[in-house]
Order: sequence, then structure tokens, then C-alpha cells
Amino acid sequence: MNQRCSLMSFGKKFLPPRNGNAAGFTLIEILVAMTIFSFAVLGMAVGTVTLTRTNQNSHWHASAVNLAQARIEELRAMTSAALSSLVCPSYDSTGCSDSPVASGATFTRSWQITANTPVTGVSQLNVKIDWTDYTSQSLTISASVFQ
Repeated sequence: MNQRCSLMSFGKKFLPPRNGNAAGFTLIEILVAMTIFSFAVLGMAVGTVTLTRTNQNSHWHASAVNLAQARIEELRAMTSAALSSLVCPSYDSTGCSDSPVASGATFTRSWQITANTPVTGVSQLNVKIDWTDYTSQSLTISASVFQ
């Protein structure tokens, strides 16, 4: 009750009196409403930027998966002799990488072939995709094929 009286006295001291038939909002009420509305719109703008960035990251990730899967399929389609002739013991080996472009971005694709892993007569294929969007990203997909 005491706080209500202090608010009423504030209004009497600093706000002009209203005429009995005057209707509408005071300037202070409008400014408060505009401030609240501005914060709501600002929050929606930040959410939109975050959503757009997340959507772009997902698009690049899907492109990286597709590039890795395409290389795995190319390697799996090779004959045993052709696959055995490839020497790619590490991702840094000569002839074991390329730089495809997808979704407007350049990806670095490298592959590694390890013979007799995980068991004798089977080769393990690892394809690693690196790209940079807002940060450095990397993705590795593995498969196994009979030699």
C-alpha cells in the first residue's frame, strides 16, 4: 500500500493531470512499449543470424559427407590389383589427395589405404575431408574392402 501511494505521488508531482474526457497513452507509456518492442525485435534478429549460420554449417557438412562417400565408392569400385597398386600409407602421401569444390567452398580431400587391416585380406580405406567455414572442420569416413 505504501509503494502504491509513492507511485501515485510521483504521478501527481511529475506528470501533468489528465482531463476527465482525455483518452490515449502518455509519452512515457509509449516509450516503454517501444523499448520492450525493440528488445524483442533485436532478439529475433540475433536468432535469425544464428539460424542462418547453423543452416550453412549443416550444408557444408552434408557436402563433406557426400565428397567422402564419393571417394570411398571410387576406391571400392577398383579391382583388387588397382587398389593394391595405390600407395597411400598416410594422408600426406603424394597422389593421395585432391581439392574438390562443392557448395561454393573448397574442400581438401585425402585418403589413406591400409592393407591387411583390420584382418588379413582386407584393406581399410579412410577418407578425410577438411574445410574452413567459421572455424576449421574435419570429417573422416572409413570403409573396408577385400583385397
